[in-house]
Amino acid sequence: MAFESSKSYYSIGEVSRISGIPAYLLRYWEDYFSELAPARDTRGNRRYTNRDIAMVLNIKDLVYEKGYKLNKASQMVKGGKVDNAGADHKTNEILKLQKQLSKEQKEFEITGERRRMLLLEIKDEIEDILELLG
Repeated sequence: MAFESSKSYYSIGEVSRISGIPAYLLRYWEDYFSELAPARDTRGNRRYTNRDIAMVLNIKDLVYEKGYKLNKASQMVKGGKVDNAGADHKTNEILKLQKQLSKEQKEFEITGERRRMLLLEIKDEIEDILELLG
């Protein structure tokens, strides 16, 4: 699924795919990090914004890349020591990579279709040759 920059809200599943963080861990982080509080729709489903995604990416960076424990990461987020410009950069980088991936997938599908058509033509020619031979 492509990361659509025109969307205003994302489901927890979409955020999970975008960030690479399992949905259960995102739910846990909501309890641990008060700054990560996605809105809810009328059915109670989470509605993440681009800002929420940037927060998830910041938390992921603190915990997975920099190796902070959740307590320290929470203190850093609360203390405002998290680089929001870095989060915006990461979001932009994800957008760019998702667009590139989408483009490459389309090219792959087109190439695959061309190969399939070529193989069908070769198969037809081989069948015609076999009919002539036997």
